[in-house]
Amino acid sequence: MARLLSIQYLRAFAAFGVVAFHAQGLTYGRALVIGSAGVDIFFVVSGFVMWTVSAYRTQTPAEFFANRIVRIVPMYWFVTLCFVAAAVAFPALFPRLVVSASHTLASLFFVPMRSPSNGEIWPVVVPGWTLNCEMFFYAIFALALFLDNAKRLVFLALTFFALMLVGRLYTGDSPPITFYTDPIMLEFPMGILLGRAFEQDRLPRLRWGYAALAAGLLLFAASAWLAVDSPRLLAWGIPAFLLVAGAVIVEKNRSVRIVPALALLGDASYSIYLTHTLTISAIGKFKAHFNPSTFFITSLTLSALIGVAAWRLIERPFAELLKPRPRVQQPHLAE
Repeated sequence: MARLLSIQYLRAFAAFGVVAFHAQGLTYGRALVIGSAGVDIFFVVSGFVMWTVSAYRTQTPAEFFANRIVRIVPMYWFVTLCFVAAAVAFPALFPRLVVSASHTLASLFFVPMRSPSNGEIWPVVVPGWTLNCEMFFYAIFALALFLDNAKRLVFLALTFFALMLVGRLYTGDSPPITFYTDPIMLEFPMGILLGRAFEQDRLPRLRWGYAALAAGLLLFAASAWLAVDSPRLLAWGIPAFLLVAGAVIVEKNRSVRIVPALALLGDASYSIYLTHTLTISAIGKFKAHFNPSTFFITSLTLSALIGVAAWRLIERPFAELLKPRPRVQQPHLAE
């Protein structure tokens, strides 16, 4: 199976949604709330890709988790350690950041912990909170790989249902329990269900793909227009699922034209996502020299350029160097 271009394009749009979210917040003092829905798209895509890759590629749980570590850890550790080093060397540039060894270690090993800077359950590099979710999902998915496909689906559904039930009943203040029982975690099994339908060739016809795309976009627009962002699962999660499902259904039924720039941004979306807050913060030091519009556009442009450069020079070389060699040639699905 060739990689799905629609997944790459959605990754590019999702990454830029998050970039716009933070860039507008620094530009105008109010965030572009709908941009944060890029995270929800990433989570649905992640569930879909993990299920589909596991269906088409035989992997042991250890092999699966090792591949995920190689994919996620090197770039994240590089950005985190650079950020900490810069904050220690030039504290005046990071006046609101409190660096601690325990928080840095928790960030590096994806353990949810309250930041000494503001008390939020955030790692050193704030966008890394989503990676805490991702790595927890990968750990659960690795356990599910001990089972066959049918039992695997039941196991994943029951596990995430149990997590949400714990979240509803829990009244304590443990960061890991509070974090991992957030309803946003249900967006992973949404993607898994889509992946299961894709694997079994049970996706609906083309017109339903266009309908799902339209419904997802309309729901996103309605949530943004009405300033509704809670509960997040309904405001952003359901539209994200419809958007991803619509894109996959359309590509399953007809070819999707390649747009090189979008494909490149999709490839670099992880690096863009990790580096953009540092890029925007750096540009913010010169904010007085820009008007709001040019500052916003410059933030988006440089976030893209620096993210692509980081992907080419750091993320991709590390991935190629560390990625285990497959036993046989395996299909690739926008992994």
